[in-house]
Amino acid sequence: CYSQALKCYTCMGSTDEDCNRQGSKTCPSYSDACAVVRGHGSGVMKSCSYKSFCSQANSQGYRAPGVKVHCCYSDDCNVAGHATRISSGFSFLLGLLLFVWHLLSN
Repeated sequence: CYSQALKCYTCMGSTDEDCNRQGSKTCPSYSDACAVVRGHGSGVMKSCSYKSFCSQANSQGYRAPGVKVHCCYSDDCNVAGHATRISSGFSFLLGLLLFVWHLLSN
């Protein structure tokens, strides 16, 4: 049981600063992490996420060139993004993350 919903930056932009101007939002109660996803040369996306996604992404042996993810677990902790490479096998999860971000932004 969560006493309070997590708050995360939920945005897309070319840089951290550009993205952060879009602000943070309260996550759904089932979200337990904040994420930063970076694409090589394609900017940054920040959103509410899940510890299970983060642990799977960070435990993969395969590396996708230029695609990185970082997760953290406190309010607005994804204001700055340190990123760890994730596997190409988890690229579909990035699509899911984008979908979740889209739902949260509406």
